[in-house]
Amino acid sequence: MNARNNEPGLYPSDDETLASLIAKCREKTWPHLKNSTRQHYEFLTDKYLLPNWGTMKLRKMSIIELQDFFNSFHPRLSPKSIRLMHACLRVHLNQAKVWGMVEKNPAIGVKLPRRKQRKPTILLPLATIGKLIELLPEPTKTVVTLIVFGSLRIGEVLALRWRYIHADRITVEERVYEGEFDDVKTDAGEREVPFDKRGLMKSALIGRWKASKRRQPDDLVFSTRKGDALGRRNLLRHIKIAAKKLGLSKAVDFRSFRTMHSSLMLREGARPEVVRDNMGHANIDVTQNVYGKSWWEERVDAVTRAVEAVSAAAQNAEKEAKQDQPESFSNEWVPLWVPQPEAKIASC
Repeated sequence: MNARNNEPGLYPSDDETLASLIAKCREKTWPHLKNSTRQHYEFLTDKYLLPNWGTMKLRKMSIIELQDFFNSFHPRLSPKSIRLMHACLRVHLNQAKVWGMVEKNPAIGVKLPRRKQRKPTILLPLATIGKLIELLPEPTKTVVTLIVFGSLRIGEVLALRWRYIHADRITVEERVYEGEFDDVKTDAGEREVPFDKRGLMKSALIGRWKASKRRQPDDLVFSTRKGDALGRRNLLRHIKIAAKKLGLSKAVDFRSFRTMHSSLMLREGARPEVVRDNMGHANIDVTQNVYGKSWWEERVDAVTRAVEAVSAAAQNAEKEAKQDQPESFSNEWVPLWVPQPEAKIASC
């Protein structure tokens, strides 16, 4: 206590508020975050946290008051939005604890709404994938082609530059989110994606090259007239329109196409390790359990093969049983051990 009184500059003040904490985090920790994470924090703090809690002293924040705060958003906001808001507050209060501003994190212990069951990812029939792609206008058609067959994430596609396009492959080194460029999502995301031998992906990119007026190595493959990155919302709108024309679910989105890539690769016999490396996953479990899905036709074929296998085994067993039975003879046959009547000798 004496040391704290003698050198107060070395210790946090009891008057620290949530606003002063977030201001310190903006300066000291936010620069190390991914752009997408930082933008989420900006939105959540400015819209929800600071207007309600900005002037509140950190040491006076209580679990029960925070519980009432988060309860007030239910059911007005989705459980996912409430959980994201809570995670944002929890992370910043954890930092306050590290810096000695609070002894414990009051956000820990707050009960949150249960997560809604995630809607199953849409997996289109094989023939429908091609029909959907053909219905899309450019550049959405090429973007979706690179996601379905090249496994790229939408942020990676929109961040492609001409210097990343090679004769036989694409190198993935960055992504873009809301106009801000950043490193790829994970270390495994920095990868090389091969072109198909039929030339479908390469042909699509050649089409983009011919249509583009910006062809310098650092120019974006998909750009606006000003050279900025395309926004994903307009591309998604094109996809929704095409899906509606084909009578498909409104849930078809960019993630659906990544799932299609993984499922197509596994269906065609690619090893899980190959699919993992193509998709840029660090963990093979994600590739198989999250992105690997089966088509209905595959399941029908699998059940049919199971039935046919059992039926064939039963038929083979029946044939073998018949082969083991002794051959049937006419009623005239007499075993050798039965005395035989002497044959009559023909008279001369």
